[in-house]
Amino acid sequence: MRQFILCLSLALASFSSLQAQNWQQGAFQFGGANREYKTYHAASAQQDMAVVIMLHGLGGSMNDVDMTSFKAIADTTELLLVSPEALAFTHPVIGAMGPAWNSGIKVTGTPLGDIELNPGVDDVGFLIALVDTIKANYNVDEARIFICGFSNGGFMTQRMLCEQPGLFRAAASHSGTKALTLTQCSNIKVPVAHFHGTTDNVVDINGNFYMMGLSAPVGLSVDSLVSYWRMQNNAGNVGATAIIGNQSAANYITHYTFTGDKRVEYFKIENGMHTWYNFGTTQNEFDLAVETWQFFLRSEPKGLSLVNTAKKEAVTVYPNPANHLLYINNQEKIPFTKLSVIDLSGRTVLTMKYTSTVDISSLSEGMYILQVQDAVGKQRVVKFAKN
Repeated sequence: MRQFILCLSLALASFSSLQAQNWQQGAFQFGGANREYKTYHAASAQQDMAVVIMLHGLGGSMNDVDMTSFKAIADTTELLLVSPEALAFTHPVIGAMGPAWNSGIKVTGTPLGDIELNPGVDDVGFLIALVDTIKANYNVDEARIFICGFSNGGFMTQRMLCEQPGLFRAAASHSGTKALTLTQCSNIKVPVAHFHGTTDNVVDINGNFYMMGLSAPVGLSVDSLVSYWRMQNNAGNVGATAIIGNQSAANYITHYTFTGDKRVEYFKIENGMHTWYNFGTTQNEFDLAVETWQFFLRSEPKGLSLVNTAKKEAVTVYPNPANHLLYINNQEKIPFTKLSVIDLSGRTVLTMKYTSTVDISSLSEGMYILQVQDAVGKQRVVKFAKN
């Protein structure tokens, strides 16, 4: 009991420091411009953090990450979240279009001529410099840097994979494919996931971009993108197709997995539009940040520990945050007999016979402690978040 009270006290102390942590803004000069970004991690004492770089869409900002669940994920694991901002783009006729990544997008054959997004901006160089800045200023594991992006940020993610794939452990693009102008790409293999709505009316599944009544092909179709990465990664093995969410709901995901030298995954958002889906917008069916994070975990051979320790834990849980079901990974096959869930006031809110799948749908949102125990009283405790 004393051992558990000590673990709970440490968890509460960690949660207090977690609550006090806020976003930190940073900036540096690059290419003659002031380039801004912000970072978040749960506790100042974290060591060897993984890094997730999240790229916003056209007209967005570094604050768009606040509309995702990535911060909640960072609250429960050793993760540094980085959200940079693109430079503003103004077309001489169309006018101001807000921040835009130079992702290789080129809209051709319009009445206004060819339209390129910030063609004179070296965003590849900026993101390389950003990675170097993060390495210099935070205690991160340089082998666990991940990148993802939405829309224009998805296109930019694909450009980074084309030109600088060696920087990243894995990558995920959302609603933005690989620009047609990117024809000379590295042959380095990187695990890749792509997310796309079947009814996206901004960047459709055929790679067409729709803007102000104009439309033009700007990227690979989703099928071509998946085929490109399967060939690149020698991912010829077709895994089982899974359904994420409820097929009777307005939106759900059909998830395809391909394995080989490096994995490729395609998350087809059925009836999905050009938007970032989370638990709040899908009636708790699925969350794109959670699915992206789980993909990164599958691509990470070392695993990412939930608690602040460099030692690999015998017991971990996923997904984290979780909504309906929490899965226990008992890596050492310890014969546990009982499990309990304790809230951060020390109140036991759930107790039951040990099982590797726990229904937490009745719990309120917040942080909890999972305690598992074997027949002789040996215990393990793990923090998790209920979303």
